Amino acid sequence: MCSTPKTNLAAATPKVPFRSFMASMTLAQRQQFAEVANRADERRKIREDRLKGQSNSKSAVRASNSTGNPNMPFIKKLLQFCKQHIVI
Repeated sequence: MCSTPKTNLAAATPKVPFRSFMASMTLAQRQQFAEVANRADERRKIREDRLKGQSNSKSAVRASNSTGNPNMPFIKKLLQFCKQHIVI
């Protein structure tokens, strides 16, 4: 005996059409929502830039500390500094 495929009742389309929350807003409410969202996005970008700057400065400090050997003579430190920061 062959079994026929059965419909999946859970996958049936809903009777009420889907509407987003923006569709129920007035034009003024949409503009207000957009302004608040844009300000939040700007604050988020500023915070991310600030965090990136802190991580970059920490890595630069680590790099400068690792190259600066306290037992290295002064003239070698000076030459190393000149090679890094002065273009000849």
